[in-house]
Amino acid sequence: MPDRDKSSENIIEPDITVEYIFIERAEKQVKPINDDQGYLMGFINVFISGRFKNDNVLAFKTQILNELNYSVKTYDHFKSESIDLSEYKFGLINNDRTVTEFTVMNEAFFKALMDSIRNFMIVGTNFNIEKFKHHEIFDEWFDNYTNRI
Repeated sequence: MPDRDKSSENIIEPDITVEYIFIERAEKQVKPINDDQGYLMGFINVFISGRFKNDNVLAFKTQILNELNYSVKTYDHFKSESIDLSEYKFGLINNDRTVTEFTVMNEAFFKALMDSIRNFMIVGTNFNIEKFKHHEIFDEWFDNYTNRI
């Protein structure tokens, strides 16, 4: 058990947890979520102290891209083999279900994410987030997984 004790000493607790929902892009959005679109719910830890830091947009983007690329290769309900973030937009959601959309994951997005309640969506650029907010998948994610106060 000494190795186990030693490894637990190296665990770094996250300062911020970002809850997100990812919905694979579709060429055409014909309803709030198409039957052929895969989705997942997850979380990303953001560290703002300690030896390891991923508290900047580049580290965050790399981390989310690695996680999404792993997911689309691992789970058979996705059509894509890899993710290109330029084909997606990003929505930050607050307690009132108000969405602020960003077309790029840049410094302005990252600052807004850190200042927000840290719930965000990654969806195709032609995805209608407002229509999706009334879908059961959104309700499940918002009610059960998001960082609400």
